[in-house]
Amino acid sequence: MNFRKQLFVTIVFLFIIHSKPYAQASLIEITDLSTISIDAYSDVQIREAMKKFSDMNIEEEEVYSIVKEKGLPDVEVNKLKSRINNLSHSKLSNEEKKEDVGEEEKRTYDSARIPMELNHRVMKVFGAEYFNKNSILFEPNLRIATPSSYILGPDDKIALNIFGLSEKKYSLRVNEEGEIYIPNVGPMYVSGLTIDQATQKIKSKLATTIYRAINSGQTQVAISLTKIRSIRVTVIGQAGKPGTYTVSSLTTLYNLLYLCGGPGLLGTFRSIEVIRGNTVKRVADLYAFLVDGNVSDNILLEDGDVIRIPYYKNIVSVFGAVKREGAFELSNNETIGTVLRLCGGFTEKSYKSSISVERITDAGKKIIDVFQEQFNSFTMMNGDRINIRQNQDVYINKVSISGSVIRPGSYELTKDLTFKELLEKAGGLAADAFTKNTSIFRYQQNRLPTILNVDMDSVIFFNKKVLLQKDDSISINSLFEFKDSMYVKVEGNVRSEVKLNWRDGMSLQDAILMAGGLSAAGDSNKIEISSRIKNVDISIKNHLESETKLVSLSNNVQLSPYDIINVKSTSGFGSQRTVMIYGEVKFPGKYVLQKSGEKLSDIINRAEGFNASADSSSATIRRISKSNLTIREREALFQRLLNVSSNQLNTDEKLRNEIYKSYTLISANLDKAMSVGNSSDNLILEDGDIINVEKNSNLVKISGDIFYPTIIPYHSRKGIKYYIKQAGNYMPTARKSKVLVIYPNGKAKSVKKLFCFKFYPKVTSRAEIFVPQKNKSNRIKVSPSELAVIVSALGVVANVLISAKIL
Repeated sequence: MNFRKQLFVTIVFLFIIHSKPYAQASLIEITDLSTISIDAYSDVQIREAMKKFSDMNIEEEEVYSIVKEKGLPDVEVNKLKSRINNLSHSKLSNEEKKEDVGEEEKRTYDSARIPMELNHRVMKVFGAEYFNKNSILFEPNLRIATPSSYILGPDDKIALNIFGLSEKKYSLRVNEEGEIYIPNVGPMYVSGLTIDQATQKIKSKLATTIYRAINSGQTQVAISLTKIRSIRVTVIGQAGKPGTYTVSSLTTLYNLLYLCGGPGLLGTFRSIEVIRGNTVKRVADLYAFLVDGNVSDNILLEDGDVIRIPYYKNIVSVFGAVKREGAFELSNNETIGTVLRLCGGFTEKSYKSSISVERITDAGKKIIDVFQEQFNSFTMMNGDRINIRQNQDVYINKVSISGSVIRPGSYELTKDLTFKELLEKAGGLAADAFTKNTSIFRYQQNRLPTILNVDMDSVIFFNKKVLLQKDDSISINSLFEFKDSMYVKVEGNVRSEVKLNWRDGMSLQDAILMAGGLSAAGDSNKIEISSRIKNVDISIKNHLESETKLVSLSNNVQLSPYDIINVKSTSGFGSQRTVMIYGEVKFPGKYVLQKSGEKLSDIINRAEGFNASADSSSATIRRISKSNLTIREREALFQRLLNVSSNQLNTDEKLRNEIYKSYTLISANLDKAMSVGNSSDNLILEDGDIINVEKNSNLVKISGDIFYPTIIPYHSRKGIKYYIKQAGNYMPTARKSKVLVIYPNGKAKSVKKLFCFKFYPKVTSRAEIFVPQKNKSNRIKVSPSELAVIVSALGVVANVLISAKIL
């Protein structure tokens, strides 16, 4: 490979990937790759470089050899190899696919590829957004009536309609000579005429030939376009997609700009030229339309027109408190006033007295402060950056007053405003105002806070003049702020237990009425009032701390601050108590307890006994729990009873439900309850009890550490070993000595051992046989179904312990 080819490869490598450090380099510097970093370039840039090499028929290995000879370090050469290898096995990303469309078409650019001074133009110049593919502002609309000023030319087709005394339709084409041919009339030249002019010419010709009734108005003539010719227009200069376009002859300048993508990265929006016959027919300013809606520049294009988009001249940027931030293009000699008009002007928070302009000069950047009176005379320059500052969110004439006044709030600080005048603006003092002393919170000149104490009596009654300053804040205290809040409490058998503000002269009847009156259980003759004792002698042993007296509501006792009123209940008063029985009884449902000691057998008798399918040997009673144990205490209790970890308590739903339930399960032997009246199983019922009598299923469940947990029919003469064998026998990890039989009433018995003898508990119908695991660690790691069995077995025991508060 010769030197020329090597140099070309190097130049392609540097410029195809748009290496900014070398954009201004000389030929000697271009041949030096020693400072190149491959990581600085995107995948798209690497792809473009390799595509150029491929178009030159340069192999990949040759590229590596050349760039290495030109000083590219070995580390960077290896990075380049790795990047190219990865790209060859990967698909184009969405972003890279968009790159293939072309930068000008999609109007998004990589800022690393353009000079820094152009970065502010990337997708930010006002007007560029109207030419992207999602905008329809300038999209041509050809479904419109033919303009009367439309000029006819070759390939146009017109419809000639004759109606009235004579009726005829003609479809006429303008030929290459610019003529139309009307049968029985002859050729007629219309090229270059407007629709209105052509209509008058054709009408006159027809009136002198075959349709003489046109002269009297009895026959009418109408002409319209049916097919519009195409024209060719060329776009040159800094357009998004320059080239030659074949378009409808109704296409306007703005329509064509839309088709060509509008001004490109370096194109102008302010002076777009329409060249017709080598003469500039029109210079269009797009901002006139985008800002003011002026469409005078949107002229119809003609065949052979050339649209030229020159380079932009001046770009300025506006940031800060304006309605539209961004970059704007200016013509020569335009001022800050123009920029403010283009960006929509100031916002409500703008500081309008002056703005800051950052300008690039030959000596460097500088800041220029431009004041309001200079806005329409200060000329902007290319690259200027305008910063509109915000106003400070502070008040310049505010004083405020709060506390015990009629209308607290902020007020205007007028000249020589006094404390007394501000009080009058605020409506004066409230009834509970403390007038001996008040405070004015003030800032000194160095902004340090200070307090000025004022005697309000001297201000109000003796007209003492206290001048206020900016940002003064006055707080008027209330008399009640210096006293404890005095109250009385009403408790016991009233409609609503309340804590009331004490008032002088408040009586017992007043307090009872404010509590809604007595409840149905309240006894008006037994009301206890507890009052505080002042100056208690605490040196006396068992000294009195409060004084209690029993009064009647008819004695309208005067109350003192902090009295506690407790209304006792009427002796023997009580509401009806109910229980629920369901399951295998003849008449399940709700029953009202008739006496204080009504028992389980009484309710079953009232339900007229059991159904034939009932298991009359046991019943379960669900009773509302009266335990005061916390959730943490209940969790600790269950962990000890069931030998499970806290993690299992948190993850097992059945265990969590057992811990959080608000009832206690009680099991009773119905045989004993019904046959022996004084039996302990014949429980005395309480309000809210729910009694469940199960169906006799005649089945036995076997679960735990066995091979095949199952449910099998009950055999009265079979023992535990029989049922274990039916379930596949013990697993190797089973703890045989601790097999548990859980009976329908919730009670459980385990295997007993005496010396070398084992005594197995009896199996009954509806019982469960549970086989635990051998060691403690395994017992903790039981399955959810096994935990449910443990809960069902020990739920009764747990709730009994909870009720007894045993930990």
